[in-house]
Formats: sequence, C-alpha cells, structure tokens
Amino acid sequence: MHAAKSLLPAPEKIPVTYVTTADELTSCIFELSKAKAIAFDLEFDRDHYSYGFNLCLMQMASAKHCYLVDPKANLDISFIFPLLENAAILKVAHCPGEDLRLLHALKCYPANLADTELYARLLNYERTSLGAMIQQLFGIELDKKMQKVNWEQRPLGADQLNYAANDVLYLLPMKEELEKQAAMKNLLPFLEDENNLLSTTIHNMEPKDNFLKKKDLLYLSPYRQYVLNGLFLYRDQIAKQQNKPAHYIMNEETTRTLAVNGITQTEWPNIKGIHPVLKSSEGQNELFDHIEKLNTEASSKNLSYKKSSIDHTNEHFQTEKDRRDLLKATIFTPIQNEIASNFGEHAMRFIFSSATVDDILQGRLKIEEIRSRFRKMLIKNTAQKLGIDLSGFG
Repeated sequence: MHAAKSLLPAPEKIPVTYVTTADELTSCIFELSKAKAIAFDLEFDRDHYSYGFNLCLMQMASAKHCYLVDPKANLDISFIFPLLENAAILKVAHCPGEDLRLLHALKCYPANLADTELYARLLNYERTSLGAMIQQLFGIELDKKMQKVNWEQRPLGADQLNYAANDVLYLLPMKEELEKQAAMKNLLPFLEDENNLLSTTIHNMEPKDNFLKKKDLLYLSPYRQYVLNGLFLYRDQIAKQQNKPAHYIMNEETTRTLAVNGITQTEWPNIKGIHPVLKSSEGQNELFDHIEKLNTEASSKNLSYKKSSIDHTNEHFQTEKDRRDLLKATIFTPIQNEIASNFGEHAMRFIFSSATVDDILQGRLKIEEIRSRFRKMLIKNTAQKLGIDLSGFG
C-alpha cells in the first residue's frame, strides 16, 4: 500500500540513559511523569532461555529522553507502575499484547494505551511489524539481529541497548502520523474503541494445568488425554525446578511417545535431547514411576480408551461441515467482501477475520459477544445494508 520511501523525518536524537541505580530510576520516573505521552516496550524471556515469563528490560521514552530500565540491577521496578497506570499520560506501544500479559502478572495495569500496530492494521497496511512500519514511515531499516539474543544475560552489550532504544524512539511520531491518516478516513472513533479495550482487558496468568492442544481433544481418548496432560505437567514441574524451558527438559515428541508407552526404561538412556536430571538413575526411575501412576489413575477413573465420538469421516460431520460452508459463503463472505471494499483487504482481516467467522459458525462466539463496540456495529450495519439476517448468530 505504501512506498518504501520515507514519509516522515527520522526522530531527533535524544539522550538515552541505561538505568541501573535507584537514583537513576527516581530521575527517570520524575522526568517521564512530566510528559503528556510516553512510549514503552519490554524485553522479556518466555520459556526460551529460562523457565516462565521473565522481565529482562523496560524501555520508556518521552519526546525528550529515553530510559532503559534494568530490572536485574536490584531495582524495585514497582515504583514505575503508577506512571504506567496514570490515565493522564498516554502510553504508546506497538503490538503490546505480551507486554501487557507480563505487566498484569506483575500486578501492573497500564491505562490510556495506544497500539500503533492496531492503527496500521486498521489503515490497511500489509506489513505491520515494528521494523516494517519504521521502514515504511521513516525509510529506515533497523538491524533486528538482537531479537533472538538472551536478554537474561548480563552485561548487556552496546548493540543490545541501541536495539532496545530503537524499539521506543519511533513510536510517538509514528502514532502521530498514523493518527493523521486515520482522521482522514474518519477512523478515530474506531481506534478509540479498540484502544480502550487494551486498558480494560485483564490478562489472567494463573499457573497452567492443561497442556493439551485442540487436536488432542479431538483425536485422543479420555484415557490418553489424562496420561499425556499429566506427563506434560510433570515435565513443567521439572522445568520450573531447573529454571529451564520445558523443551530443554524433554521435547514434545518424546513426551507424547512416552505417554503411549512408546519408550521403555531400557531404551531411555539412548534417547537424545533429554535433560541430565531425567537421565540420572534416580530421575528416570521417578519418571517411569510417574507414568505408571498416571496410567493407574486413568484406569481408576474409568476413563475410556475410545477416541472422541467426533469422526471426521462420517456422514454427520460432512453434513455439518457442508452446512457451515454454505452459511459462510452466503452470509459471512459477502459481509467480509463489503468491509474489504470499504476498508481494504488487510483491514478486513483485522475487523472481521475468518477465525472470528469460524468461531461464530461453530457456536464459540456470538456476534453480541464481540467486545469491540465499533467492530460489532460495523458488522451489523454491513449485514443490514446487504439484506443479510444475522439474528440466528446472537
């Protein structure tokens, strides 16, 4: 949609402070609290180099100063939380879903948020990653090789700090430009509605106890589901003890094979990619004892060995699938096409995606349950314009 040439001048160079002391943190909070808008981003590790969801660096920038706050420098980062929760200050981020999940887990609930990726998607940009948007708006291609580095390790190198700063330095002018484009298309009420959802959606980070995938629920018997989930939970507990991602302990394929008794204890020492804690004599004894325990529990619960009653080859399934395909073609595809003609194909995928349509057709979602007021109104108005009856879909 947009040429690669620059639409905006690069942001003026502003000071960047790497915050590692209590005094620097106090100064950071004081300076940012005077701003009307700040950009923020987080670097974190989520089960890649260590167990769990861990904050590694917090980047924040006003129009005058950028701060890189290091939570691993014995700083109490909770002092920053009131700043992020202050509704009088606009917080600009790019695709902050995971950042918000982590902050919510830390009991911080940012308010007055603006997501520049959301702006880009609604404005029908095809490529909406931060790097792509910086290239399209500023004509600058950032080096993204730092994306894969271990942010848990210290010290952080100069390249890492520069990368982290760039993640926030462009956000304020980017938001300003995209807002101008949205205003020209009368999309500001839509954006306000979507941004409000960011502040009112609370992410629950309760400990995970169900590791099964949708296909497991469809294709595995209740007995096999119980044993497999129990084995995934056991792997997760070992991972937490070792402070390692679960796949470092035992990969998924091996875990699934074990769950169907596909590996004997005699064969176990020859299996590759297993953490030493499970290769030790004590570790493997505990593992196979646990597998036996899971099978015993599944039997005592009288769980069936029969697979799900859903047979994807039987006539009923074909009839139901045909019914959904017909409804999709006659009701929802015309609505999607009309939205695409008005907003663009990429924007339509954001406004009324095929995944949303599938959820509605399969009864997992009612139209009234769509949280975005503007999206819901647009879908209903488009249906009314086309003479399509949505009353049967809530």
